[in-house]
Amino acid sequence: MVTTLDKFGRVIIPKRLRERLGINVKSALNISEDGKRIVIELVQEKEALVDRNGILVFTGKLDDKKSDLIKHDRNKRIKKLVTKGD
Repeated sequence: MVTTLDKFGRVIIPKRLRERLGINVKSALNISEDGKRIVIELVQEKEALVDRNGILVFTGKLDDKKSDLIKHDRNKRIKKLVTKGD
């Protein structure tokens, strides 16, 4: 696939290729040289769930919307537990 540079020297990755590889504006790319070649690789994100002593731990990052939903649900469950004891 042939592509071009824009006036600021940025490489334009064709849309079909971005879609096929799952590259979006938040994707991390590693750029290196190999002789006279330029190599661009999609940086694989580390696993969001890891096993720590038999317990699955979420190590990813949540956007604010999901984080707020989790906080709301957690507060609701805590309130339910506290009122059960009365």
